[in-house]
Amino acid sequence: MRVGDDAAWEAMWAPYDNETYARTLGFVPRGATVLDIGAGDLRLSRRLAEQARRVYAIERRPELLPATPLPPNLIVICADARTLPFPARIDTAVLLMRHCRHFALYRTKLEAAGCTRLITNARFGMDVECIDLSARPRPYDELAMGWYACRCGATGFVAGPPERLTSSTLEHITEVENCPECKHYGRISHRIA
Repeated sequence: MRVGDDAAWEAMWAPYDNETYARTLGFVPRGATVLDIGAGDLRLSRRLAEQARRVYAIERRPELLPATPLPPNLIVICADARTLPFPARIDTAVLLMRHCRHFALYRTKLEAAGCTRLITNARFGMDVECIDLSARPRPYDELAMGWYACRCGATGFVAGPPERLTSSTLEHITEVENCPECKHYGRISHRIA
């Protein structure tokens, strides 16, 4: 693997376990129109097709795509999701890449396409979460204390006085925008109008 090769880095950490798939499927409503970003060998896409109205599976590496028949509601697109315009009328997106370096770009493109739900493990790199893309995040500067997850993909904890620390503070994650990483690294954190 060459240093700076995003595709190789992300592929090393691609999740292919049943627990991750089951957790992901639990967030997908029946009859949804789903976009699976970085679909790999279509194992998850096929499962998504069992409960979704339609699944668009984007994978840029053709050698991963199986030559077996596909369900009629599964549409495979061999392209780079970073540059491909996303299909219209998707309501749910799946992004399972624990070390994704393009979270902000994908989120911005999903919002522009009208998607309202993003199921991912890209922000925290661990468990799968479901992000409500239609909810307005709070400005980072308004967060007094606690865990945050920014629109740009950054996560962290804002420290405060120990006497104000509660179990709720430790368990709750606040959706924010314009965090220090947005400002320092110029990450995309603005909402598309």
